[in-house]
Amino acid sequence: MGVIGIKKKYTSPIKHTEGFKRYYTMDYYLKHKYGRKMCKIPLSTGFTCPNRDGRKGIGGCCFCSGDGGAEFAPKAALSIEEQFKKGAAMLLKKWPDAGFIGYFQSFTNTYGPIDKLDYFLKEACQLPIEGIRIATRGDCIDEETADLLAYYNERMPLVAELGLQTIFDKTAKRMNRCHSYAEFLQGYELLKERGIKSSVHIINGLPGETGEMMIETAKTVGELMPLSIKIHMLHILKGSALGALYEKEPFPLISKEEYVDIVVRQLEVIDENIVIERLTGDGASSTLLAPMWTKKKLTVINDIDKLLYERNTYQGRLVR
Repeated sequence: MGVIGIKKKYTSPIKHTEGFKRYYTMDYYLKHKYGRKMCKIPLSTGFTCPNRDGRKGIGGCCFCSGDGGAEFAPKAALSIEEQFKKGAAMLLKKWPDAGFIGYFQSFTNTYGPIDKLDYFLKEACQLPIEGIRIATRGDCIDEETADLLAYYNERMPLVAELGLQTIFDKTAKRMNRCHSYAEFLQGYELLKERGIKSSVHIINGLPGETGEMMIETAKTVGELMPLSIKIHMLHILKGSALGALYEKEPFPLISKEEYVDIVVRQLEVIDENIVIERLTGDGASSTLLAPMWTKKKLTVINDIDKLLYERNTYQGRLVR
């Protein structure tokens, strides 16, 4: 019997999976693309965001604690090579045969002088890596930036990680995102036109959103057919605007059971050929205020697996 009570002869109803999973996991994708364990090495450019430096707004996203979404990323004071060596040394202790992907993770990594972005990407291509990930926003992709990314994509497989979070502009405005869904689409299309794959990030549990709105976000993003989708639960973090509000007067957050139900329903409306890169996030224990159930990441993932099986459903079931 498996961990969720399934017989060993169990066969998943979708093609891009193994074991008991009913969705296309990132581990499966990387294993079949590279043939071995792959690890991301966080790299920092020192860039900021347009809703933080005053160009579009100040203070950053309401859910951001000020680290740009990368609690464990290295300091940009180190060179790209030094950052890589430090990260690789730690991971090789656990996975001696692993391959590496350079991950420009903190803040908005295409929001800076184009010559500096060129420099950082050139440095990354000199590292012993097999791919590049670059976290950014759709409104920070213009023609010149997209052309530069395309240039490096021809030399090293490159994926743009686009923080969307929600398709609903009212929610984005409340969260001080300072960009619209239409602006996201413009950047996404510029990348797609140049053959650059994208990973789109969405967040469940944003204030004011219903479960149906969260499912609509997943469905709409799925229709774009990105390479992958990352699904996160909203974390209330110390140092964020939401954290300050929560500490003053706690507000309701969706429960683990509600979250699991929503994710299962989101998977049903996402095409089975899209990689599900993440089903829940894990904030640093030192800054997490709520919800505390997110600290038990494996429990949440197991509960999602169980509910998919109990409902006899799977990724893409409702996609025509």
